[in-house]
Amino acid sequence: MVVGTTTLKPGQQTNLWLEFTMHAGMEGPHDFRVHVRTNDRVEPDKVLAVKSNWVK
Repeated sequence: MVVGTTTLKPGQQTNLWLEFTMHAGMEGPHDFRVHVRTNDRVEPDKVLAVKSNWVK
């Protein structure tokens, strides 16, 4: 995973780039979870859902 800016102030945004390597036999739908740690006291571990349908 590559992260644009790693330190953000409230209201700011950044980009995350994710690359998943698939191989033969892994065709079809996938449901990944990416954990992003934060210093937010309410939600210190933000979980992002990534859904894909890999086609050979």
